[in-house]
Amino acid sequence: MCRHLALPLLALILSSPSFAETADREKPMNIVADHCLAEQKTQQTVCTGNVIVTQGTMVMRADKVTMRQDAEGKQFAKGEGRPVRFKQKLDSGETLDAESLRFDYDELKGEMVLIDKAWVKKGQDIVMGDTINYNLNTEFYQAQSKPGNRVNITINPKKKDAAK
Repeated sequence: MCRHLALPLLALILSSPSFAETADREKPMNIVADHCLAEQKTQQTVCTGNVIVTQGTMVMRADKVTMRQDAEGKQFAKGEGRPVRFKQKLDSGETLDAESLRFDYDELKGEMVLIDKAWVKKGQDIVMGDTINYNLNTEFYQAQSKPGNRVNITINPKKKDAAK
């Protein structure tokens, strides 16, 4: 049985809708890697070795990324690394950093899952767990840990404006 904690309060940490800069989704994606295989018929690309994916302000670094696109243009990606690292500027101007050993992205469901030794950090606030699932449509987060492990959330007090 997994220990899990549904985290609607995580919205305080990763305030909605600021998970990602919204303009990033409309920008072209660039992939640089040591090796890539692309199959046009299945719309699948597998890149390995020092993979760097950029789209707008989002930068992801991984050892291996497998991406595909369905007939409607929805994108799906899986990746692994030691670790996979994500960095993105939020609409608020803050930076979001995340890390895990694996990830799974499903644009159709609107879900990003960070798997194994996952953490997400915004400012000084951080969420850690074995798995962190984020639904981009509902802006709902769920952090889970395996039996014997625990989810860890640190929420720092917001600085009070000295002028007030």
